[in-house]
Amino acid sequence: MDEAIVELEIFSPRWGHTDTYEFIFSRNNIVIKQGARIAKCEWIENRDAEWSGDNLYQILNNDSIYPPENFQRLIENAWEAWRDGELDNTELNEELKELEKWLNIISETKPKTDFWIKRF
Repeated sequence: MDEAIVELEIFSPRWGHTDTYEFIFSRNNIVIKQGARIAKCEWIENRDAEWSGDNLYQILNNDSIYPPENFQRLIENAWEAWRDGELDNTELNEELKELEKWLNIISETKPKTDFWIKRF
């Protein structure tokens, strides 16, 4: 359990196709990469995890992806379960693929009228 790498294919309404987001989990941090942009989350014992680098929501928003407010926390929950041995690498991948499906449903079903397109 030194490291787990999960690639999510998240639909980008901005471009009309999926983009690959790479999630690299280790005991001490999560690194999320999409192109040149990188978000990082550090484990801090007995405290909340600390995010740095590019803001995960801004990375997603740049592709016109607007995840629910708790998306980042859900990633942390999966990481913590993996760190604690509740999930192995395969299970972590499966659970994140469920988040991928959910996020893609949200992104693929955004309102498409002229009124709303200007606002997303």
